[in-house]
This record gives sequence, C-alpha cells and structure tokens, in this order.
Amino acid sequence: MSEHPRRLGKYEIVGVLGRGGMGTVYRGYDPAIERTVALKTIRRDCLESSVADAIARFRNEARAAGRLSHPAIVGVYEYGEDHDISFIAMEYVEGFGLKEYLHQIGVMPLADSVSVVMQLLDGLAYAHEQGVVHRDIKPSNLIVTSKGKVKITDFGVARLESSELTQVGTVIGTPSYMSPEQFMGLAADARSDVFAVGVMLYELLSGQRPFTGSMESLAYRICHEEPTPPSQVQPDVPQAFERIIARALAKRPEERFPTAGAFRDTLRLALEHELDMQEAPSISEETVIRTVSQLGKPRFDPAAATAVTGASSHSLTQSASRIENSTLTSVERELASVIGPVASVMVRRAAGRATTLNELYDALAEKLPAGPDRDAFLARRSSSAAHTMETGSQAVLAETRVLGTGERLQISDTVLDAASRLLARHIGPIARVVVRRAAKRAGSLDQFHDSLAGEIPDPADRNALLGELRRLG
Repeated sequence: MSEHPRRLGKYEIVGVLGRGGMGTVYRGYDPAIERTVALKTIRRDCLESSVADAIARFRNEARAAGRLSHPAIVGVYEYGEDHDISFIAMEYVEGFGLKEYLHQIGVMPLADSVSVVMQLLDGLAYAHEQGVVHRDIKPSNLIVTSKGKVKITDFGVARLESSELTQVGTVIGTPSYMSPEQFMGLAADARSDVFAVGVMLYELLSGQRPFTGSMESLAYRICHEEPTPPSQVQPDVPQAFERIIARALAKRPEERFPTAGAFRDTLRLALEHELDMQEAPSISEETVIRTVSQLGKPRFDPAAATAVTGASSHSLTQSASRIENSTLTSVERELASVIGPVASVMVRRAAGRATTLNELYDALAEKLPAGPDRDAFLARRSSSAAHTMETGSQAVLAETRVLGTGERLQISDTVLDAASRLLARHIGPIARVVVRRAAKRAGSLDQFHDSLAGEIPDPADRNALLGELRRLG
C-alpha cells in the first residue's frame, strides 16, 4: 500500500487514525487556524464499482452532518477533493467507539446507560428538527469522548428532507438495528432512529441485542416477533425501562415515541423515579461513563479533591409546604392517566416546593414531554381554583453549621435548577439526576458543591464549576 499523502487540500497529514474498506481516516492539521481535524477519505481510483453512488453517499454525509451544530454530533467543517481522494474535514474527538467500551465492560450500569442514550437522543432530536434522519444508529457510530460525552458520527446514509439520494424500496442500515419499515424498503423517518435507539438501550442494559440471526431471520424477527423481555436476560433491568424499550421497539412507527425528545424525557422521568425508590448498591453511582483508560481508576485526581468531612458551611432550610391530601390525590389521578404509577412520587415531591395549585401544575408539566398529553394535563387545572397553600417561609440562609444526624439539607428548587444547568455543560442532560441525588446525600452546601464538582475529571473545569456553584448561594 502506498504511503499516505502529505497534504489534503489545506490540511497537513499528521497520522493515521483508522482504515476502512473504501478509505482511511487521517489526523490532520489546519495551519491557518491552528486546529486539529479528522480527515475521512475515500480513494475514487480504488472503488471497483458504483463509484458515483459511493461518492454521492460521501457527499451526502458532508451535507447531512454539515448542516448540524450540536454538542452530541461530530462537527463537519468541509468537503473537498484532492486528485483522486475525496475527503471530509471533521471535528477531531479524543475518545473511542461505544462498541469498544461495551467490549470492555459488557453490561452497562443503569445510570450510565441512560446517560449515553439521553445524550444520543438529545443530538437526534436536534438533527430531526433540522430535517436529518440518521438511519444507521449503532454503538460503532457513537464516539465516547475523554470527558464522557457522546458524539454521533457517520451520517453517510442519512436522509435529508431535500435529498433524493435514497428512494423508497431501498434497504439501508445495519440489520440488527434496522426498523421494520427499513427492512420493508419503506420511507424511514425520525421514528426509525427511535427504533434503533431502543435496540441500543436493550443492548446496554441486558448485554445482548434484542434481535439476532442471519439476514433473513433478522428481517422476520424484527418485522413479526417480539424480543425476549430484557429482564429475562438481565434480571436487574427495572420494569419501567422494560416498558420504555417495548414502546421504542413497536413494530408500527405510530406506536413508538413520536419524537426523540419524547423518548429522552420519558427516560429521565423513569431514572429519577428509579434512583429515588431504589438505594441498592448495584445502582451505579457514576452517571458519566468512564474512558477505557480510567476503568478501575478514580474519576478525578485525588490530590485535587477537597475534603468535606467536618467542614464548616452554610445550609439552606425551608419549611415544608402542605396541601390537603384530597387535592393531591386528585392531581395524582390526573397525572397518572398520562405517565402511570410514578405520578404519586412526582406529585408528593412537587407539592413540597409549590406555593399555589398553579405552581404545582406547572412544576409537574415541566417534567412531561411537550405535546397533547402535557396540554391536556395543564387544561385540567382550569376547573380548580388556583389558590395559595399553607406554607412556611421560603428558603432562607441559616446559620453557619453542618447538619447533624437525622437532619436533611434543604435546597431551593431554583438553586437546584441552576446547578443542573451549570453541570449539564460538562456531563449532559443526566446532570439533573446527579444534582437531585447529591442534594439528598449532602450534609452541607460545601459537600453538595464538591459532590457535583467530583463528576468532572478535568481540574480546571472542576474548579470553574465550583466557583459558579458557590456564587449561587
């Protein structure tokens, strides 16, 4: 094989990142703006057949990913041609494939699985809004960065709303992750990506794919058979997640989650409920997956960690709000018609923070996916007079001390939401769950802040977050 080129367009070739059937991925450097890039290439002179189709798909990848700008999607900077080589200049990501990670650990812990899938769904929700359907979601098309972020790559078979590249009747995708409509050669929309994510979630939680076999048997099973319930493969899979997977893997697209965003929001609610109700040590304490090099090692430099035992700190105290049980029961019934039994936990928790019935409805509605169900739930409050519940004083700064045994740190919902937004910049949408759990365990504000900062491996980012958290109060 000939030596790799010294340059491609304006990019200097630094090294080889990987090789595939049609080309090579190089590590490149843009001297003009001093940026490292990944250069995905195909050699037109090495393509034995269907040259035009291969080049068209390559350009399609550049067009599809090039119109997207999202933290969970590998950025595309440029498509170019240099002699017999076509190339795409992309964001260079320090990390590895999710497929490689799964080979290292097998079954992924619940919180880690949800972290991966929620980040993936975040990126897909954005892509779908921009008119791009990926159509080949699978672990090998996801990169896990050194900071535990998920990046979607390989939009080579993506469908763009304006693209005529792929016609109905063409079967495209990776068989084990393809939806029934893809196998039947029907039009694949955003719900086909939802199906593929459902396959991935099943695989992450159980350690095996829901559908296996030859191409022919796969096609039949995916189109006509229900998979073995994941809890029969891995008994630790909670029933709520089994139901979520079943909906994502529905044979008919209209029976799945209507959007990637709705899928993501339902997962978040299920995880919050599971972590609140189950304190078994088998539940992962880590909500950001670790890199292969970090397996078995501390998630951050111990020398940079701040000791919190016995530290002096401020604490927030809040008098619990009260509402008549009959009213709460009525709201629970209304919410349960939308989301099921978890409504009881959500209503009781929200009632401790709201000061009016309107506030209670608003707090609960925020946790529901946007759509008819949320609109219907909010409409039901019109029949109830919005009134102020009996309540004590709002959250106030108390004397400087650490909570004693039996006491529980109370932090206002405003502070928790602000902390979630700050932490989400580093670990993604799972930050909300991390913050809520840290607040339950902490005996002081300093402990709360340090617990959140401990989720970030980079010392500079960790210290910056600590400063931001302390400014919240």
